[in-house]
Amino acid sequence: MSAILIHLVLTPIFIYKEYQRRFLFTIVLIVLIFLYWKFEDIDPLIYSLHLFPISLIAVILFIGFIPAFITWTLFNIGCMVVLNYYWQPALISSAVLLLLGGLLFRNITNQPTLKMKLTYATGMLLVYEVLYALLTLNIQSPITLYAAYTVIFSFFSLWMITYLQFFVKKHEIHKQRLVALEKDRMLGQFAATISHEIRNPLTSTRGFLQLLDQKELSFNDHKRYVDLALSGVDQANAILGDYLNYAKPSSNLQEQLELKEEIEAMLRFITPFATDHQVAIHINHENEDPLYILGESKKLRQCLMNLVKNAIESMPNGGKISLSTCKLPNAVQISISDTGVGMSKQQLNSLGKPFYTTKAQGTGLGLVVVMSIIKMMNGKISFSSNLNQGTQCSILFQQK
Repeated sequence: MSAILIHLVLTPIFIYKEYQRRFLFTIVLIVLIFLYWKFEDIDPLIYSLHLFPISLIAVILFIGFIPAFITWTLFNIGCMVVLNYYWQPALISSAVLLLLGGLLFRNITNQPTLKMKLTYATGMLLVYEVLYALLTLNIQSPITLYAAYTVIFSFFSLWMITYLQFFVKKHEIHKQRLVALEKDRMLGQFAATISHEIRNPLTSTRGFLQLLDQKELSFNDHKRYVDLALSGVDQANAILGDYLNYAKPSSNLQEQLELKEEIEAMLRFITPFATDHQVAIHINHENEDPLYILGESKKLRQCLMNLVKNAIESMPNGGKISLSTCKLPNAVQISISDTGVGMSKQQLNSLGKPFYTTKAQGTGLGLVVVMSIIKMMNGKISFSSNLNQGTQCSILFQQK
């Protein structure tokens, strides 16, 4: 019974294919049965009249025919080798039970209700116990009062187990339906978001291209409209880039990177943007020695640039960004802090969720991509912030 419950708990987490589900159950069952044979003081009557039929019926009802056949084989081995106790009645009765269960579920097309499950379970257990009693009488083994009590207790145990397993299985089905609904919701949100984000720059680009069709247009206006139209195309391309980075798997390219060099390369691109927004960037390296990590240079620079850009945009009236590095035992840390508007606790807890953004024109995927890349590079990222007190970002890269 423990094997069935462990199987029901582990299956939704780890296993999705049918043959893998059966293989998982087989391994769990074999391990538990051998532990039972080795460490338990086994009562032959309880084993034959209680544990064997209940386990077999439960597997037939809730797991499948092939796992039921494996259960039948292992329990009969226990009767013949371990118990050495009237194994013929158990073998014949369980074989009839296995065939009855296989034929029964071969003709069932819909999902049985709890009432049907209880009826099937009671009927199969009754067939097993009656056959076992008749076969035991044939080999001159009297039916004792203890055996009768064991049979009665078996029915109550089977009803309770069937009831519990039915609702565990029902909970698993509901969980799968909720996951499917969440996927559909995310897909709809994804489609709506990308269509909205792409339509805005395309609409503005179309408008500027229409203005270029005017006959009386000065050279400066012509150049300005062309630049604005190109900026709309660039914006749409950047949005598509965010979605593609979010959707496609990260590459497994790993190379040795010197962190200070990567930061300097990133600053050459981001400094003009910071200057335009009246933001000063201060660099502080606590160690003069090189700081090496494993990763992909292009993606690391993309992460750092996105984080610094977010910090700049959080300071609409200008401010200061402090970027520092330090060497820790078996790790390297990068800290980025700003003097911007900060975030509330609710905003902070929502960081990293797809489509969540605090920007008026953001997609909510940039930070998701950053977190994914840093995790791929064996790193961890964390944020701390208070409203009107700025935000601090810490990236920790483990060194092997």
